[in-house]
Order: sequence, then structure tokens, then C-alpha cells
Amino acid sequence: MATGIIINQLLIFGLLMMVGAVASKRKILNDESKDFLARIIIDITLPFLIFSTFSHLEFDIKLFKNGLFVFTLAFVNLGFLYVTGAVSSRLQRLGKPQEMVHTLHTMFGNIVFLGFPLFDALFPGGIGVFYAAVYQLASNSLTFTYGVYRLSSGTQKSGWKSLLNANTGAIVLGSLILVSRIELPKFIVDAFAGLGKCTSPLSMVYIGALLAGMNIKKAFRIVSVFIISFNKLLLAPIILGLIYIFLVRVLHLDIAREALFVLVMQAGMPCQTIIVVLTRRYGGDYHLAASNLFVSTLFSIITLPLLYIFLENVILWL
Repeated sequence: MATGIIINQLLIFGLLMMVGAVASKRKILNDESKDFLARIIIDITLPFLIFSTFSHLEFDIKLFKNGLFVFTLAFVNLGFLYVTGAVSSRLQRLGKPQEMVHTLHTMFGNIVFLGFPLFDALFPGGIGVFYAAVYQLASNSLTFTYGVYRLSSGTQKSGWKSLLNANTGAIVLGSLILVSRIELPKFIVDAFAGLGKCTSPLSMVYIGALLAGMNIKKAFRIVSVFIISFNKLLLAPIILGLIYIFLVRVLHLDIAREALFVLVMQAGMPCQTIIVVLTRRYGGDYHLAASNLFVSTLFSIITLPLLYIFLENVILWL
């Protein structure tokens, strides 16, 4: 049943991406409006999605423990993905600009534009978005510090101010509402929830418009693009999944199934959109970054359902 949900959701995503692609080809969405749409998603609809999700949940100790589990192991994910990208870059003997993009894109996945909508559909009731938001907080703490530092060649040594944004604020305020169990007026809850639900369709339209402007032929001629897609979408998450499930079984850890699935599947998300933006801003290999995003996003339509099926079967087997 869950596999059918994820496949159905990805089909919906594909259709919405086509809408974005057509809008881009017909010049309804130009480069300026794409950037504006991304800001609306990141700074308006996503914060309201996170806040309304947190405010709907009922706080309990198990939820807190699982959130802490996801937050802590998110750094383990990122560390493992970093090593995977660094080793892969060295084996391919990539140049420094290409090595930088390859490593960072292996580390960081598309949490905002694909992860949130997918987990919201896959684990309804807000629990999927909750764990995704916790993972995003950990991921962003490295994206806007280490990621910015690497892409700027060390000229930007502090990116902590970037963490003080609407999404972090939504997590903090939502957590306060969750812990204190304050009941907001229904009209506020409904308004915020309605705005938050716009995140999913707008994200898919944005990705479609972004991919439509990329050079498809050039992307498919780069060998490293296929290697990073395999490493990030299948190899690394499968290894991490096996390790985590084995430890849960052996140590008898009380970890929620949703938390475990979100943790592993976040590691298997396609390459992160913001890395493309940052690479362009700091004069890196923007074309390679865009190619990574394009090819990995296309392949993820196949690999995400496969990864979910893999996790389900391994859990039953162990």
C-alpha cells in the first residue's frame, strides 16, 4: 500500500513538473520569476507548512526521542555521504572545481523541494514533515557553513547567520506550541495549514521550470553525473539503511518506523537545488552542478520507490 502511495505521489510530482517545464518553455516563468518562486516556497509556504505541522502534533516523550535520533544521525548521514563523495572524486581524478561540486552534491539532498512533499504524502498526519524538518535543520547547519566555505574557497568563513531564517523560526515556534500544548484559534490553524499545503505543488512546478532550462544532451555526456546518481540515490542510502536497521535490531532500540524511513530516504534524495545556486554565485562549475541536479532528479523517480521497498523488506527479513 505504501509503495503505491509513493509511486502515485511521484506520478503527481511528474505531472506538476511538466506544468513547470511548459511554463518555462513558454516564458511564463523566466529566470527572475523562478528565483521569486523559490523565495516564496522557502520563505513563505514552507515555514507555514512546518509550523502548522508542529502545531497539529501531540507531544510525547517518544516523539521527542525520535526527533533527537533523526537530528543526531543526520550528521552521521552527512559524514558518510561526504566520505563517499570525496572517495568517488579521488577515484575519478576530478579537477578541484568538479571535486568540490561532486562532494557537496553527494552530501546534500533535495530536502525542501522534494523531501517535504514526499514525506508529507507518505507519512500523513504531520509526522513525516516533523522528522523531515528536524533533518533539514541538521543539514542546513552544514550547507550554510561548510558548504558556503568550500564553494567560496574560504572567503566566506561564517554562514551561521543564514540559519536565522523563516524555516528555523517556524521550527522553534512550532516546537514551543507542541511542547506547551497551546491551542491556536481554528481560523489561524486553517489559514496557516492552507498556505503550507501550497509547498508541494509549487515545489514541483519550480523543479520542472528549473530542469526545463538545462542542457539535457550535455548533462548525459558527463560520466561523473551518473556516478554521483548511483552513489547518492542507491549505494550510500542502502549501506546506511543496513547499518541502522542492524543496530536497531541488535541493540533493541525503540525507534519509530517513520523516523527510520525518513532518515534513510533523506540520504537517498537527489542532489540539492541550493548547491546549484551557490555554485553559480561563487563562480564554481555551475554546469556540472546543474547536470547533477537534472540527472539525479530524473533517476530518483525510480530509485525512491525502490529504496522504500528495500527498507520494508530488510526490516521484515531482520
